[in-house]
Amino acid sequence: MDRDSLLAGFIDVYFGSIKNVETLISRPVAEYRLSFEQYQILHDIAHNQVTSLTEIVQRRGVTKPAIARQLGMLRSLGYVTQTVSPQDKRRHILMLTPAGRRAEKAAEQAAQAEFDRWIEVLGQAKLETLLNMLEEASTKLFVS
Repeated sequence: MDRDSLLAGFIDVYFGSIKNVETLISRPVAEYRLSFEQYQILHDIAHNQVTSLTEIVQRRGVTKPAIARQLGMLRSLGYVTQTVSPQDKRRHILMLTPAGRRAEKAAEQAAQAEFDRWIEVLGQAKLETLLNMLEEASTKLFVS
């Protein structure tokens, strides 16, 4: 395959598949009025992987304003609260509300069911190969 055909193939795959992966990933959590990014924040809080905005920024590698916007939406949905830490008044602790816990759990089950479909359609070995290729591309091509 020549260079031009290879580029055209990547462009076709991007528009036909890669661009739609976000839609496939987001579909199961959309029922709970969540973007996939918001679901990941809920998931991280629910599983005690993060307790503050700063920890989310570090874990996800995105900017503070971007996470602050997502947290604002999660607060407006009634899924997350922020309280001042008794040990350090500068620190705000994130917690899920009961509605946030329910939404996170239901969204997690829906996301897992969607991924189970991916495994059924493509097979685990092909998904592992795809993941490895994307990880390699990410580390080699998207280094800042």
